[in-house]
Amino acid sequence: MSHASGASGARIADYWLHEQLPARATELAHRATHRMLPRSARIAIVNPGFAGVRVAEVQLMREACVLETLHHSGVPRVFECGVHERRPWVASEHVAGTSIEAAAAHRPMPVGDALAVVRDAAAVLAHAHHRGVVHRNLTPRSIICTAQRAFPVCITDWGEATMRARRTQSAGGGDPDGLAGGAGVLPRGIDRMVPRPCDPGGRFYRAPELAGSDQCDASSDVFALAAVMFEAATLVLPEPVQRFPGVPAAFHQLLASMLATDPTERPTAAAVHAEATRLAELYSDGDAAIEEVEVELVDISRAPPAPANLGWMPPDHMAAPAPDTQRRRRDS
Repeated sequence: MSHASGASGARIADYWLHEQLPARATELAHRATHRMLPRSARIAIVNPGFAGVRVAEVQLMREACVLETLHHSGVPRVFECGVHERRPWVASEHVAGTSIEAAAAHRPMPVGDALAVVRDAAAVLAHAHHRGVVHRNLTPRSIICTAQRAFPVCITDWGEATMRARRTQSAGGGDPDGLAGGAGVLPRGIDRMVPRPCDPGGRFYRAPELAGSDQCDASSDVFALAAVMFEAATLVLPEPVQRFPGVPAAFHQLLASMLATDPTERPTAAAVHAEATRLAELYSDGDAAIEEVEVELVDISRAPPAPANLGWMPPDHMAAPAPDTQRRRRDS
């Protein structure tokens, strides 16, 4: 099928490989173009060092199954998959855009932009949670702003996604996240070997209940989204959660609720989407970065006022003598 195994310039099936892309240690990824179709793709194939390792193969195929199942414009599409030199490979949509990590690398994101990302990313997560999928490893690298796609935000890196979580029903008997008792969407048996998230930087954005455990539910994704966007808006991790100048109180309150230590106190992704939509409309013109402060305006075009009378007068013996008295003294 090709004359090389994963090197740039090689070919896998009908795809020509180009520059290498970031990928997990168990995989190699390249930007690729279809031999006949005007299609740009991301080809991910199991790393030769992990050939035959079941966990690595299952992780790659799980991500493909998740992407195929979600059917959301904020999730990369899967084109096809196969086996090359006894290693599974997946061709998915190559998402070109700016990650949150890059957007907030040197300065905080404008509040209006940050709210828009929270709104759109929460919509993607709400769709995934309704289908019974928990991302489990949201980081600033996995949330990408994509101006060229139909949906302005794309969430990538679904390799650690799981369906094992089941959230307790709310007091009203409803299931806001669609996880309680929902039918599985992954092929039978493919979700039994779920590796724990291995991105070292991702630990800063994981919910506290995940410390020392891989058990999570939809609320863990809500926490991670808030941690990522709190840092993007302030350049500081939410440790602890504190107010920052320029961040509106309503936006801070939304992030603080998403970062609640108790998972049951966090809003659902659908509720976050609704509230962020409302706030994004209020601050879409960029005025959100302006804090309301009471100030006294001074007209500097006028002459400065005379200094105030402090009530002090010189003693009588220090006062200057009258003019006629000075004249009589000179005459004498």
